[in-house]
Amino acid sequence: MLKRISIFLSVLLLVSVAFTATAQEKVLLQYNPAAGTTAKYKMNIRGNTIVTAYQRAQRTNLETAMTIEQKVTGVDKDGNVDMATTILDGTITVNNTPTQLPNIGQIISVKMAKNGEILSSTGMDQQGGNFNQMQIKFPNKPVGVGESWTSNIPANPQLPIPMNVKYTVMGFEKVGGEDCVKLQSEVSTAQGAAGSINLDVKANGNIWFAYKKGIMIKNEVTSNMLMVMENDLGAGKKEKIETRMNLSLNMGLTK
Repeated sequence: MLKRISIFLSVLLLVSVAFTATAQEKVLLQYNPAAGTTAKYKMNIRGNTIVTAYQRAQRTNLETAMTIEQKVTGVDKDGNVDMATTILDGTITVNNTPTQLPNIGQIISVKMAKNGEILSSTGMDQQGGNFNQMQIKFPNKPVGVGESWTSNIPANPQLPIPMNVKYTVMGFEKVGGEDCVKLQSEVSTAQGAAGSINLDVKANGNIWFAYKKGIMIKNEVTSNMLMVMENDLGAGKKEKIETRMNLSLNMGLTK
């Protein structure tokens, strides 16, 4: 059960709603915060799963809440950013029973190019997933309203099926006093099956990125996922386990 939840939460962290255009321009999107910049985020993931196996269905309500802090520990001459992300607190609640997250205090360190490409990383365990999946990789040219680009996330132990992500510039807004570009994100699976796992993902979200400061301000995602796994019962018999999960994520800057 926890493995299935881990897969879905890894998917949801990719991606990662009112719209009022305040500018018609093209901007070069980059991660360019100054050394010493610290940003703290509150994250809430809420939803439910329905697992069907052996002709029985079981529903589970889930909620994960956490606070993370990102600190820029250095910027080199090429503009590459050294960033340390710390999980400050958090709980996961299953059917109204809360449990403290096991990785509180964990520090994930990355070196990241200005376009979001992860150059190196340390401090990530298997449950932490690949930090590269959590970052937007920006195009290397200015973009304006209506323009799109795509990126691919290859299969890995946390995400056994490759994912396609499409980003579209929806407009420009002021959020918390910051000039932001609003991006729409659309995530889908790149193929139907991998071995004994079939994973179908549809997720849509909105991201507000402060393009002058070079940091994310807010992220909202809703997702619908279906995973079918084959369980080998022996003697040539197999049983399909179907898991449906609907989740919503809200993540934003906090003091």
